[in-house]
Amino acid sequence: MTTTELPHPVAQATPAPRSMADAPLPAYESHSSISTYRACPLRYGFRYVERRPGEVSPGQFAFGNAVHKAFEAFVLARIRARAEGSAEPGPDILQAALDRKLASSGLAPDEVEDARQRAGPVLARFLELETGTVADPIAVELGFGVDVALPDGGAAEAGTIRFVGYVDRVDRAIDGSTEIVDYKTGRARTQADVDADAQLTAYAFGCARGGLRDPANGETLPPASRLGLYIAESGTLAWTTRTDEQLAAFEAGLVDTVGRIRARAFAARPAPWRCRWCEYRRECPEVSPEA
Repeated sequence: MTTTELPHPVAQATPAPRSMADAPLPAYESHSSISTYRACPLRYGFRYVERRPGEVSPGQFAFGNAVHKAFEAFVLARIRARAEGSAEPGPDILQAALDRKLASSGLAPDEVEDARQRAGPVLARFLELETGTVADPIAVELGFGVDVALPDGGAAEAGTIRFVGYVDRVDRAIDGSTEIVDYKTGRARTQADVDADAQLTAYAFGCARGGLRDPANGETLPPASRLGLYIAESGTLAWTTRTDEQLAAFEAGLVDTVGRIRARAFAARPAPWRCRWCEYRRECPEVSPEA
């Protein structure tokens, strides 16, 4: 009997670690990535170029994520109910979605219970606001992507960069205009904060450039007539707008930042208040000693 010789296993080469000096740059940018770069280019390089996982506590964002998921589930239920002509959803939708998200958050049982107790008034205030809302919800977590032209010499393909994002909530006002709402947990915001909020500006820019479409029919939504920031803990909704001049300034700033990214300018910007919350603080060679 002859024995068939099996081929020797071929050793798989271990991929070389990514280097922000020569690794492929992201094919698109978002409000989050651009904000990260402006705060600390080295942190951007770690996260978006080298794609290091970073050190993040499993429950660090658990409460905010659970509240967002509860709001999302409720608004989705409202959209379905209105499309079907059925009864409006109740508080059970909010609570069930919150509980599901907390159950998979990585929190200990006592931490989950604390979060549920903390969320009680938050969900009640949201439900109260929804009861008085006259606008029709169109979508939640609605994604957009728009191409932004780069000046001659830009390294992005075809001289553009894809700017993307997800809007927490999009409504249609009584007059047919588009309303955008972003949900926040944490500290209170003043009207001045809302008027200057960069994330709302990013959403307004994406909408004005035709990036948002109605999921029901695929039609492009008109530019946002107003933008809202909803603070979950207080249950307050503050409205603002953005002018054409503000959107043009946003685009110019975006192009400038992308230019620095394409030039691979990834110098650190250490500061105690910034480094303290950075997920790369233990491995960063530039971390501030006070962090």
